[in-house]
Amino acid sequence: MTRTAGWPPSLHLRVLAWLTIALTTLPECGGAQGLPPALAEFLQQTIALDRRDMAAVTGGQPVAKVLATSDALEIALFGIVRVGVPRSFYVRRAAAFPSSLRDPSRIAFGLFSDPPTVSDVAGLSLPREDAQDLAHCRAGSCKVKLSAQVIAHLRATVDFASPAADSIVTAYFRERMVEYVTAYRARGDSALIVYEDQQSRAAAAQVFQAMLARSPYLYRAPSLERYLVAYPQGRPANLSEVMFWAEDDLPGLKPTVTITHEVVYAPPELPGTTLIASKLLYAAHFLDGALDLTAVVDQTGDQAAEPGGIYLVLFRRLHFDNLPSGGLLNLRSKVMGELLQRTTALLRDTKARSERAYAGRSTVPPASSPSP
Repeated sequence: MTRTAGWPPSLHLRVLAWLTIALTTLPECGGAQGLPPALAEFLQQTIALDRRDMAAVTGGQPVAKVLATSDALEIALFGIVRVGVPRSFYVRRAAAFPSSLRDPSRIAFGLFSDPPTVSDVAGLSLPREDAQDLAHCRAGSCKVKLSAQVIAHLRATVDFASPAADSIVTAYFRERMVEYVTAYRARGDSALIVYEDQQSRAAAAQVFQAMLARSPYLYRAPSLERYLVAYPQGRPANLSEVMFWAEDDLPGLKPTVTITHEVVYAPPELPGTTLIASKLLYAAHFLDGALDLTAVVDQTGDQAAEPGGIYLVLFRRLHFDNLPSGGLLNLRSKVMGELLQRTTALLRDTKARSERAYAGRSTVPPASSPSP
């Protein structure tokens, strides 16, 4: 079930903070299907779910909404679904990154080792259209999102007239990705790209920090927020993380190569909750930044009657470099609609796969050891 929420601007900065309040003030008694009363209040009063929506939530159906944003280039979504598995089971599977990162919308992906090597990106083949477009790149005019320095170096070192130009460009791109992840692991946000493929410059670090500032649902988990901003400093204990590349099929848009930093962490500030945060480090097209946060929240109630159920509460923010709206080219509306449908489908599929795996007690690989 999907619907669009329009929030007054004055409410926007307080909306997601209610989620944390809900998670940190859970009463001992539970509502229908273990829905924490404070979370139920958040869903009804802040997200404005009506009785039909609430019945869908407690009945195990996914509910998703598009949230209002103050930035015309940003799309934000909310989603929730009840899943009948223990939190420990769900989190263990989420932290088994080689399997958990597989997604029907993901054409290809790979994990970066520590330190990263070119073999980590051996499965990446730059789309032929991108390889051909790079031959015409100039700073301020390029169809692939790059920094001015990389554009200049590319033009100086790659022979685009060669019959093997496509494979040469792919090899070049792989090397730059390895260098990029190596630099981020050493210097954090200061190593993130400044996109200069268009006339306007966009610093990925500034875009991320602005999105984080507009996402106060992280406010009551300061240990995670500090780590996302100050990485690699201040790494909390008992945290699992991975960096990976992917060729993602964005809804309504052409496939794009991305690099992402994902963290799985149960902050002490939020008992009974594990957070899964995904921070976009690079995108070859469309996006200047993205931040996903999934809260895996224990149900309340009689654990004997409701053994270990959870609610998945998802917030997703995507910041685009260009998102026309209105008129014949209403790209914003098209992308928003498809993202909403895909979020609903993701929640439904995640519920089904998790419950099926738990019912069969399928063997799950142990979570990878937290990387340094």
